[in-house]
Amino acid sequence: MKKKRKLQIQQLMKEILITLIITCLLGIVLTQTVFKIEKNVGYGMREALDDGDLVYIDRLARYKRFSLVNIKTPRTNESSIRRIIGLPGERIYYINDALYVNDRLVVERFLESRLAQIRIEGNIYTENFDSKELSETTNGILPEGKYLVLGDNRPFTTDSRYYGLINEDEIIGTMKLRWWPLHKIRSYD
Repeated sequence: MKKKRKLQIQQLMKEILITLIITCLLGIVLTQTVFKIEKNVGYGMREALDDGDLVYIDRLARYKRFSLVNIKTPRTNESSIRRIIGLPGERIYYINDALYVNDRLVVERFLESRLAQIRIEGNIYTENFDSKELSETTNGILPEGKYLVLGDNRPFTTDSRYYGLINEDEIIGTMKLRWWPLHKIRSYD
């Protein structure tokens, strides 16, 4: 009877160990291919994220204009979160805090309240800028596979204006959720 009980306990321990190993391997595979948990560092995305916020990054999601993306920052190879402003085949420029894409005004709704406050103060939030200033473009047109990204905290962030365009393979994934701190949980499209 004791021997049977001992064999049952050994079998249970073996099953628990196998389950833990499979769970760990599955977790490693998923975080390398499907999703990533990232800690926002710094204040470059101050309007959307604070320093230390934890976010969920979807590695498989498609990105579009204004998507928040996790990128490998050129020159430093560090990871950061920025917003896609320019897509391949587009010319981007800013005049007096207004974004123009291929000569058409595009409203940045996520910055509207901040821009209104800046205008009252008589300041500029996004310095006048033209994608023609970037060496990777041809007449200001972003080449295939290249994206222009900016931080939401425009006066105090490093972004494509500083380090140039982002290659598609430098985009790790799209931010879908800020889940920490809990009182600031928010999903992003």
